[in-house]
Amino acid sequence: MLIKASAPGSLMLLGEYAVLQGGQALVCAVEKRIYVSLKPRVDDQIKLISDLGELTIPLSQLEIIPPFQFVLATLKKYRKLIKQGCNITIQSEFSDKIGLASSAAVTVAVLAALTAWLELSYSPLQLIREARHIVQSVQGVGSGADVAACVLGGMVAYRKNPFIAERIECFHPLTLVYSGSKTPTVIAINQVNKYFSSKSILFKQLLRAITICAQQGIAAVKAENFTELGHLMTIQQGLMTALSVNTPHLQAIIEKLMIEPEILGAKISGSGLGDCVVGLGTAKDIEQIPIAIATQGVRCEKI
Repeated sequence: MLIKASAPGSLMLLGEYAVLQGGQALVCAVEKRIYVSLKPRVDDQIKLISDLGELTIPLSQLEIIPPFQFVLATLKKYRKLIKQGCNITIQSEFSDKIGLASSAAVTVAVLAALTAWLELSYSPLQLIREARHIVQSVQGVGSGADVAACVLGGMVAYRKNPFIAERIECFHPLTLVYSGSKTPTVIAINQVNKYFSSKSILFKQLLRAITICAQQGIAAVKAENFTELGHLMTIQQGLMTALSVNTPHLQAIIEKLMIEPEILGAKISGSGLGDCVVGLGTAKDIEQIPIAIATQGVRCEKI
């Protein structure tokens, strides 16, 4: 038996930082996927193979070891149900350095393959909850918005609590520009929290404004009003600057995108201080990573 699963990467369009505090977000899956193959073994060894390296570890000695922490955390969560070892091979269409939520994508793909092997039946919303818990257990923070996009595909209206994950059919073109560097999400979040440690009221108001951008952005997508969505992305970019996660280099990319005639709006995607800038629409005169909104979320099959 061979089980094959894959999950797309994702981009945050609206709602960064506010979604961590219970606000809404608009996130989209992108057609850059992580592929996972799971093949059972006759012994108790877990063998992991990827571009990041290889690891063999007995099932009885599972522990969370980088760079396979999300895979191992998934296996460890279901350890009591796993009766034999397996080989897990991971292949990715994108680097974990460019801010396409590789940790969420690999967690979702491994979880889909593992639950298929164990013959567990999860609905998409249950899969989101399970994967979100695993990612948070490893990172210590995270809203689960990227997980929801990986599971559902398309654009997703998301809220952590009360839990909402609603797929919206939308396939508007996007432009993605990598800044050339990445700051880990946890470090960016800690920097923002430290910066606003004595400005809690102002911080709450900024997050409220970001939530409003996300709420209105979700309504704009449902109405297919992409001009309005672009305006809201540009407005939230100003709020990202206020949160201290913009940089001169990121700002230069945004300004270059905004002079493109078909770009309706542009902003940092994700926690900032690096990673990517996303533009709504197509651009010609800028180096970019080719992307499209994913038509499908997680996929899994037994062979």
